[in-house]
Amino acid sequence: MARLIFSDFRQPAAAEAYDIALDFLWRTGAVRDEFATYQFLAAEISRMVDRGQTSRLRMANLAISAHQRCFATVEGRDPNIV
Repeated sequence: MARLIFSDFRQPAAAEAYDIALDFLWRTGAVRDEFATYQFLAAEISRMVDRGQTSRLRMANLAISAHQRCFATVEGRDPNIV
């Protein structure tokens, strides 16, 4: 498994948030398409940095929730039941 590394020079906590979220998603079996997950998390966390978010745990939790909602909908599951 190759792993995409994420870094955002504007907010060092963003890379940690990415790693936390990715690790959680892998451990829970939520990663179906590796590259799509990497892209999704990087985009979500970058948006949070754009909005001024600085907490790595908050960014990780928000990215995980967004991933679960988005990919549950794509897979045809109810996004409210994760």
